[in-house]
Amino acid sequence: MTLGEKLRSIRKEKDMTKQELGNVLNVPKERIKLYENNEEVPSDFYLSAFAQYFNISVEELSDAE
Repeated sequence: MTLGEKLRSIRKEKDMTKQELGNVLNVPKERIKLYENNEEVPSDFYLSAFAQYFNISVEELSDAE
């Protein structure tokens, strides 16, 4: 599973829209779409923010399986 697929999966498990997640983390929903579609890789800052928000480690989020 890619980083983008993991982000999408976790976001949907939490029943959140891209807009809702973007509002919480101050990230435009368009950028989240790019991350989820693997068109862009989040910076370390945003990887850390996603991991902290979803209460998982950065390694769990970023390790492709």
